[in-house]
Amino acid sequence: MSKHPLNDPVAEEAIGWLVQIQSGEFSAAQQQALDEWRGTSAHHSQVYEQLIAGLDQLKASPWRGRPSAQLLRSLQQPNSRRAFLRTSLCAVGLAAGVGWVSRFESAGQTYATGTAERRTWQLTDGSTLKLNARSQVVSTLAGDHRSLELQAGEMLVTVLRPLQVNTRAGRVTATGGRLMLSEQGDAMRLVTLDADAVLQFPSGAQQRVEMHQSTLFDHQRILTQVPMAATETAWLDGWLVVRNQTLATVVDAIRPYRNGIVRLDSSVAGLRVSGRFPLDDSRQTLEALEQSLPIRVTQWGGMLVLIGARVG
Repeated sequence: MSKHPLNDPVAEEAIGWLVQIQSGEFSAAQQQALDEWRGTSAHHSQVYEQLIAGLDQLKASPWRGRPSAQLLRSLQQPNSRRAFLRTSLCAVGLAAGVGWVSRFESAGQTYATGTAERRTWQLTDGSTLKLNARSQVVSTLAGDHRSLELQAGEMLVTVLRPLQVNTRAGRVTATGGRLMLSEQGDAMRLVTLDADAVLQFPSGAQQRVEMHQSTLFDHQRILTQVPMAATETAWLDGWLVVRNQTLATVVDAIRPYRNGIVRLDSSVAGLRVSGRFPLDDSRQTLEALEQSLPIRVTQWGGMLVLIGARVG
């Protein structure tokens, strides 16, 4: 394998990406740009992974003991970048061209999707993360312990090792199997597809949740718990399947698949809906709703949809 000098411009670019990720304002467009950058060449991908390792393996360098956030802020300065490359990365073999097996993940690694986008990632511990449209998850790995934070949207994770998922309403822990979490207004919904889980509230109170349950909870308590439906994961295949759900629930599921604004009049928000609708063709879904419900759907180009009561 060929060697690359310590002043490798690819390494400089990789540090720039890590600084952006740590900033906490890493958008779906930036994630896509990062993925494209990493795919430029095998060297780009290898340097990025080795830089991630460098944040965790500072065995004998002046950076040892400094938090990753502070470290990445320091790396915004060119001189600090060169010092980091010259010392810390030597320990993980960047300068020597040593092969790297991906076992580390940067603090605050962000996974995100844009409008009408679903994506799947294989995490470094073998777990699988799937995100629905307009969703965002931050992953951290400390030693052998992984944690995820659902910041927006909906996620499904296949757990292979003990995992905790933080949400704005509480923390979910599991040791294996598949879990699905989603935002539901001011609450969160947990679906234990084939895994038991423990739900911990900010107060410290805990509640065990058995597999095959759909649990709606807020930061204080469990609001409702019912057996999960067989169609819980239909969104993975691009479908919205509902049975006696409110129109408001259906519209909330459509919004991440459309640009612009979808405005629902409160007078029709409580109408009940059952059916199977294509997420990737929201125009067709809106037309089907208009045909089956006493509503009028007005679409102004692709930027504004008004849903109100049908008159006459």
